[in-house]
Amino acid sequence: MTSYQTPKGMRDYSGASMERRRRMANAIEATYRQWGYQPLWTPAMESVQALGAKKGSDMAAGAEIAGQLFKIEDSDMALRFDLTVPLARFAASQTLPKPYKRYAIAPVWRREEPQKGRLREFLQADADIIGCASMRAEAELLAMAAEALRSLGISEFNILLNNRKILQGLILKLGLQKQEAAVLRALDKLDKLGSAGVGKELEAAGLAKAQAKELLDLLCGDCNGDNALVLEKAEEYSEDGANELTQILEELAGYGLENVRIDLSLVRGLGYYTGPIFEIRAGGGVGSVAGGGRYDGLLGLYGQNDSAVGISFGIERLLALQEENEGKKNSDDRAARVSPTQILIIGLEPSLQARVLAIARELREDGLCVETDLNGRPMRKQLDYANATGIPFALFVGKKEAESGKYALKDLKTGQQKEMTIGQVAEEITEMEEEGTD
Repeated sequence: MTSYQTPKGMRDYSGASMERRRRMANAIEATYRQWGYQPLWTPAMESVQALGAKKGSDMAAGAEIAGQLFKIEDSDMALRFDLTVPLARFAASQTLPKPYKRYAIAPVWRREEPQKGRLREFLQADADIIGCASMRAEAELLAMAAEALRSLGISEFNILLNNRKILQGLILKLGLQKQEAAVLRALDKLDKLGSAGVGKELEAAGLAKAQAKELLDLLCGDCNGDNALVLEKAEEYSEDGANELTQILEELAGYGLENVRIDLSLVRGLGYYTGPIFEIRAGGGVGSVAGGGRYDGLLGLYGQNDSAVGISFGIERLLALQEENEGKKNSDDRAARVSPTQILIIGLEPSLQARVLAIARELREDGLCVETDLNGRPMRKQLDYANATGIPFALFVGKKEAESGKYALKDLKTGQQKEMTIGQVAEEITEMEEEGTD
């Protein structure tokens, strides 16, 4: 018998996992909208030429991007590997009020080796600001991201800051311009390989052992963790870059954010970042859950230059972190239930089907998610179905109830049961669900 599997690095989502994913995306979207960001939807495919433009003049980044593309056979198209290229293409061809603040929550595809928290198809939740040269843009994005994390119940996280101008100044000071791409590519692996592993990669890129040690000592020295000392060091390599980080710190203090650390070893990939870069890390072994930076030169590659800065959440990484924090929940847990249904209407006799449907229609008009039995099953089988799919409430409709107008509403988790009119059901369920989440 043929066995059909999902493609490597891709997943099916159903039931509780899909509900969790949907709620997470909705919570992030609600935060973005609350801060005044407007939605943008773009095609899943872009021309290979448009996707390749992102590399700019960096040939190493170009090779990296080309290796990540899922190309469409017999065409010049490929699946998008991020949401930034479509934004840059769109914004460069429009006349938009500035600053233009957009969000996009959509899947992207990368042909790379899957690992924990990183798949070949994954959902990103991006927010970007175009047309703002001030560091207020970076601070707003980070403060908004922090609020989104708190809305997901993630309160312990750290924001890391650096500036590509500082990294470039350091490379210039050490005379490593010819090896710049290789040096940055090696430094970007510090989290995975550690200082020793990165040291070997730097030596393989042509640095002497003493040079590699000097570079790592400068970036990973004892002053990391003390922002004032790190900024003082950073000024030696780029006064402008250090000033930009100082401005971001001052702005973030106004938002009440204190869990911010300057990390001179932070690189954030290759190719198009031109100034401040940042990551948000929240533990759980999944690496950063959000990252981004300023890319002032990217729109110019698509025809209309402007300042730009953005941040991106990886939904799958956030899901992995949330599952790690919350642990595996039982199928009867409302927060992880399989079905969005709030109440199952159970008819105790076949002759009451019309009344069951009328009640279901009324409760849907009251805003509830409602199901009725489609298979003509007895009450016990209907309750088994409700428990299997995590439906939290059941309403019983018998002849006596239909005549009196009072129905039994049962909380299937606690067993608590109350009699009430149909007009009281929606309010009662809302109150009971709120109590259940306290």
